[in-house]
Amino acid sequence: MKFEDQLRDQRRKAGLSQEELAEKVGVTRQTVSKWETGQAVPELMKGKILADLFGLTYDRLVENDVTTDNPDWEQLSDQIDWTSAWTKKYPILQDYQHMTKARMLSQEVADLYDRVGKELGLSDLDTFLVVKDMVYQYYRTHRKPAEK
Repeated sequence: MKFEDQLRDQRRKAGLSQEELAEKVGVTRQTVSKWETGQAVPELMKGKILADLFGLTYDRLVENDVTTDNPDWEQLSDQIDWTSAWTKKYPILQDYQHMTKARMLSQEVADLYDRVGKELGLSDLDTFLVVKDMVYQYYRTHRKPAEK
């Protein structure tokens, strides 16, 4: 079931109007309408609020859209501004963008991304996943014990 269908079904099961749901989530009725018609998707934190409201996990709320071979998930994921979604919890995601040195390093990361994709013959998505995993593996093995 697509996210928008699941959302509409869960809202109706809860006996809520779009306006009532919007009030509980902190958005407008028009936003809920856009979610239910597939014209927009909620940012991650709003999605979590929706899932909690319906007594579901986030994964369960988006159910079939979470599979990697489902094009709807890729489209949904592309529509989410992940930096904005995580900035409230991790302000550094917004702050670093204004650092001069970070802009220079960002170009180096972009060059590495291009190199990994080209040398390994990967698609853009696979390149992103591999580079992300490389960074995560480094982080996991090099972080200080207090951070674990």
